[in-house]
Parts: sequence; C-alpha cells; structure tokens
Amino acid sequence: MTLAPLGLILVRHATPIEPWSPGWEERDDDRPLTPEGLRRADELAFELDPYDLDAIYSSPYARAVQTVAPTAERRSMETHLLHDLRERRLNTGPRDDWAELLARSWADPDLSLPGAESGRDAQRRGMGVLDLLRARHATGGRLLAGSHGNLISLILQALEPAVGHDFHRAMPMPAVYHLQHDGIGWRVLGGHGFAALDARN
Repeated sequence: MTLAPLGLILVRHATPIEPWSPGWEERDDDRPLTPEGLRRADELAFELDPYDLDAIYSSPYARAVQTVAPTAERRSMETHLLHDLRERRLNTGPRDDWAELLARSWADPDLSLPGAESGRDAQRRGMGVLDLLRARHATGGRLLAGSHGNLISLILQALEPAVGHDFHRAMPMPAVYHLQHDGIGWRVLGGHGFAALDARN
C-alpha cells in the first residue's frame, strides 16, 4: 500500500505557571497555562486558520491540552489524548541544578536519574508517536499535535541532528514546527529556530 503524504504541525505548549509552584508540587503535570499563555493559545488558533486539519492530538498534560483547545473549539473538532506525547521526565522533584542537569542530558543521551527518563528513551518514544500517527492516517492529510519542549526537541533532533541543547533552550512558548511524511520517511519543513540553525551550518 502506498502511503499518501501526511503533514504534522507539532506545537509546544504556551506559557504555564512555573514548575513546582506552591499548590502544584504534587501535581506538576496538571499545571495550567497562565493568563498570557491562554491568550497566546487563542492567537495560535487564528494563526493556524490557513491549514486544514484532519485530526488534533495532544499530550494529556493540562498545559498542552489548553494550548490546542482553542484550535479544536474553533473547528468543532475533538482533541485525542496520546500519553506518549507527554513531556520527558528529566527529574522527579525541584532541583537547584536543573539547568546543569538538562545540559548534561543533552551531552549524554543515556543519562537518567532514578524514576526519570533518558533522552534516548524519550526520543524513541516520540518517534514511536510519529510512526503511530503515520499508521493511523495512511490516506494522508494534516494533523496537529500538542506536546512539550524537551520531547519535541528530541523528535526534531532525530530528523535534524544539529538540534541540541541551545535549540531547546531557545524554543519559545508556544512554538510551531511543520513536519511531513512523504510516504517513505519524516522530514522537518521548518519552524521556530530553524533559520538560525541553518545559518550556523
């Protein structure tokens, strides 16, 4: 069976409340968007108007769901939750050395703290999501998927090896990336940060 071209708009969530904020220490995955984040999610829905969408997917985390919700509501579409679009678990609690740990994890893709996930494992999980979406939508079309900065960066790195720590840290909230499967494999068409990346290569 020949696979028709499939487009994927991969979106990093808008700005949520800060990690480990008071009252959210035990439910970090449920952190919602800030008022500014909600406003940007609304703007994103209008920015995506030129693109026909056949389905909308999201990480189950609140900040990702809230980011794609205005787009889904504007089009009267359902948002399908995929657990494997969740963020990579870098650590299991607040750490003063979080930024250093993140840099180390990019330098060593097999680095994994107890109860956490290595970059390599998260990247494999993310690419598995792309394979799942490709199989579900063999007839092609275009999809929207809401996810998270670290996981999206790792997915992009699998397709564009120049993506790394600096790219991840510079990624805005929200950020939009356009991918396409041409019937043979996935490729990145463009998105936030890729002009700067191309200029360095």
